[in-house]
Amino acid sequence: MSAPTRLDAPSRGTRRARWGMLATTLVMGAALVITGVATFLSNRAAADSVAEARAMDLYRGVRRNLRDAAEAPQGTLKEAVAGALADILDEFTEQGLRYVALVDRAGAVVAAAGEPLGRLARGLTLGPPREPQLLRVGDRLRLEAPVPGGPRRGPMMMGPRGLRVIIEVEPVMARDLADTARNHLLVSAVAAVLLLILALFFWRFGARADRAEAQLARDRRLAALGEMSAVLGHELRNPLASLKGHAQLVLERIDPEARGYKNAERVVHEAGRLETLTRQILDFARTGSIDRGPVDPSELLRGAVEQVGDARVQVDTASAPAAWDLDQDRMGQVLVNLVKNAVQASPDGAAVDARCAIDGDALVFTVRDRGDGFPPGEAEAAFEPFRTHRVQGTGLGLPIARRIVEAHGGTIAALNAPNGGAVVRVRIPAAVTTPMT
Repeated sequence: MSAPTRLDAPSRGTRRARWGMLATTLVMGAALVITGVATFLSNRAAADSVAEARAMDLYRGVRRNLRDAAEAPQGTLKEAVAGALADILDEFTEQGLRYVALVDRAGAVVAAAGEPLGRLARGLTLGPPREPQLLRVGDRLRLEAPVPGGPRRGPMMMGPRGLRVIIEVEPVMARDLADTARNHLLVSAVAAVLLLILALFFWRFGARADRAEAQLARDRRLAALGEMSAVLGHELRNPLASLKGHAQLVLERIDPEARGYKNAERVVHEAGRLETLTRQILDFARTGSIDRGPVDPSELLRGAVEQVGDARVQVDTASAPAAWDLDQDRMGQVLVNLVKNAVQASPDGAAVDARCAIDGDALVFTVRDRGDGFPPGEAEAAFEPFRTHRVQGTGLGLPIARRIVEAHGGTIAALNAPNGGAVVRVRIPAAVTTPMT
């Protein structure tokens, strides 16, 4: 037999729609991030290529200008080269050139313009390079290459086996390209986060709407059930009272040894049980505000235990307040019901704990049994009307208790104890009265 469907639960289609929206948003966010990362890496690679190409272009410009300077007369060759380097730096500064120098075999700087980044010796090879070599130094590219062949005159020794040129380039265009790539990655990440936040917002909004819809359906169902219970209770109460009264009269007039005595006794017993059921139905259908006043919670709990009349119930009121605003009769009804349920659920010889204490700004009643506890997922369902696992139970005790507790502005919760058994916890804040519906 399949489990009954709860009318106040969100539909399967609604849950699937929410999960589908969340999954779609996560996929879109992941796609944005992956696309942003791929674009970033691609632009970084392009930026490195642009930086290397720019360094080679500047090297060609430097080489061309040095070739022109080498044509100067012998006496002014060194000055011409130094001036050429200064002119080269001025000409290519906007394109990222920050340092240019001529270095001899020993690593001594013959002529230079600008300031190197770090120690220049770290970028030098052991011998004259045959091909241009690139090295990253900080945020610059350092290029070391041979000076093009030319007349070998005096100390300059212009030629592949003499001087080498070293330039340092700040890759401005490449840096701009890398910054753009980082910005795109940041935008993609922000968009993905915003999508996720938006999805979570709508998820919570949908879940809240489902809870509100479920609560509305529950309230409507309870209202209809309450009206039906009120009509049913009123219609049954008078006939049952008449039936019980006549059955008692018959029982009084029959000899206990007579053949029909047991049957008459059973009629009286069953009439009494139906009368109790009718009273519970009317209690469930009862509406109106509660009447709160100063009550001693310890005495209220002890009175409920005495009314149940089971010596196994252990009462703890050491932390209870001297007084609390409660509806004495209605809250006493709640406690009697909870203690009676705990006694019925506990096996013979097992103790039942009933406790009253202050927890923060609220009064808390706790009743624990030593039974089997609630089946998985059934703790909350225990508060639904007419839901019971007992043969002779009505399933109205906990629903009535919840309505009375909520009328006090409090909460009642059921859960399984860690070491076995069930715990019902009633929390009543300071006087905040809510009309019963």
